[in-house]
Amino acid sequence: MYKPTNIYYMNTIECNQKCTKCSHWKYKDKASRLPAEKFVNAVLDIPTAKELCIVGGEPLLFKEEIYQILEGISKTNIRTVIITNGVPMDKEFIRVVSKYNIHIVVSIDTMEEEFWKFVRGANSRDKVINNFEYATTQLTPAQISIQSVLSKETAPHMEAVSQYAKSKNVFHSVQDYISEGFEGSWTTMETKKVFVPDHEQQCYAADRNLSVVQNGDVYTCFQQNWIEGCKKPLGNLNETEINKILSSNYATEVSEKMKICNLPCKVLKCNTKN
Repeated sequence: MYKPTNIYYMNTIECNQKCTKCSHWKYKDKASRLPAEKFVNAVLDIPTAKELCIVGGEPLLFKEEIYQILEGISKTNIRTVIITNGVPMDKEFIRVVSKYNIHIVVSIDTMEEEFWKFVRGANSRDKVINNFEYATTQLTPAQISIQSVLSKETAPHMEAVSQYAKSKNVFHSVQDYISEGFEGSWTTMETKKVFVPDHEQQCYAADRNLSVVQNGDVYTCFQQNWIEGCKKPLGNLNETEINKILSSNYATEVSEKMKICNLPCKVLKCNTKN
């Protein structure tokens, strides 16, 4: 049986910015939304779960659902990581989520106003920085951090972001940019590759990660359908209980294929050994 510890929930593909690094903002959610209660019940039925990561699009477009999820799993030890562009991260959101076991990751790729407009496709710098600085006064350093995406375009801006994070006493992580699956216009750093000896497991997301999308479809990871023979989801939470999904022969088959998978997404943070 597949026993994930890290659950990823893409609660929407919609976004309120027009970032040039991806094209998610061009799309709308096509299916009915998975009821928050069904998602919560699925998480509660995974005894191995340690961390939930809510991503988008921009996940804070659906704050009420996030509140329901946080409350629904509040009696567990599961930490919830929320990745946001920071625009909707207002005082009320911080007030509500601060009482839960959360960590908010705010995307900041530059400190320069003009380049920010190129990155975000919008003049949202002051709003994001103001929201972030308020959040740092209400949350501990363990509850908030900054993440940047490294590309040839953003590389000259990484040091300034790092220094800003240091000045606010928060952690700054850097994620390598990949074009596959995001359809953005940025340029990857060709020298950034992950090499794993052939005798070792190639993808550490196998047997560890589980990904759910807004319509209830369940995958091992968001790139699962890139793997030959693994295009269909493991199941759908609107139709099947999570335990049946995870114990299926298909889930085992996908997991085995992931272990030898060597796709470009291997540079993403979801694929780390520890």
